Amino acid sequence: ELSPADKAEVAKLTPAKDPIGEEIFAFRQQIRQDYNNRRFAELETRATELRHSKETFDNGSWKIAQFYDSFDCRDEEPEAMWQLHEKIHQEWIEQFPQSITARVASASFFENYAWHARGRGYADKVKDNDWQLFAQRLASAQTALEEANRLPEKDPVSYRVTLRLALGQGWTKYQFDQILEEAKKFEPKFWGYDIIRAQSLLPRWYGEPGDWEAYADQAAARPDGLGIEIYARIVIYIESYHGNIFRESKVSWPKVREGLAVLRKKYPRSPSLIQETAKLAGMAGDRPLAREMFDKIGAGYLPEVWGKPERFVRDRKWVYSDAP
Repeated sequence: ELSPADKAEVAKLTPAKDPIGEEIFAFRQQIRQDYNNRRFAELETRATELRHSKETFDNGSWKIAQFYDSFDCRDEEPEAMWQLHEKIHQEWIEQFPQSITARVASASFFENYAWHARGRGYADKVKDNDWQLFAQRLASAQTALEEANRLPEKDPVSYRVTLRLALGQGWTKYQFDQILEEAKKFEPKFWGYDIIRAQSLLPRWYGEPGDWEAYADQAAARPDGLGIEIYARIVIYIESYHGNIFRESKVSWPKVREGLAVLRKKYPRSPSLIQETAKLAGMAGDRPLAREMFDKIGAGYLPEVWGKPERFVRDRKWVYSDAP
């Protein structure tokens, strides 16, 4: 329970601005406008440029991944909106029948549409009809990916969608690893693959306790990969599945700390990496590093990092106190 003083601090908090987040939002808005207005030729040109340039934003997020994410339909959208999106994707494929971009976008749509039918809850709560829709829409995603694979051009996001499809369809661990290895050979520094693989190794999917941590070690050791940076990225993502990831898993704080330092040096404009470091350092009980980060953060917090502001206030209070 927060003290009255802490509650007053929460009330005074204002979300900080993330200039990188604002750049990504503006980028996605423009892509989405082109999509909504069926400007498929512009989308084709942009996707080709992004595939070839391998550009990232100043937090390391791949622009080609954000390109495809721009088309996502929110779960709360009415069914009529999802049906409209299905129609737009079909029109795109009809206008550009040899386009890998159109097919990867369609596959990603059907994968999301499948989860929209199933819901994100436990399997035993899903109705029979929703399971049928889930399977049908995943099958449509698989068909789009198979068509994409027959085209001469390749796309890094097609592998990301395939890995998500593998989770939804319950592929074997061996099949999943085959796709992962093919993806990593094609684009070893596309870190989205490692995030999905680590997620798949949680006990709720394919894994046993300790599996995803072992994978993080393996990913960091790949000679063609991102090194210790990917270890930190995996932990940033997987942290949300835990109360305190350092108490509840076998992850190494020294390795996470090193990876976070690499990320902050590589992407100095990114406030989210400073705040992620503060949050994880607090969980690990590393008060000196957490305090260094909070000195930079000041009063503004990023909701996408902390979730509820109460967590930010509690951690900041601990950092500047003598409490154990």
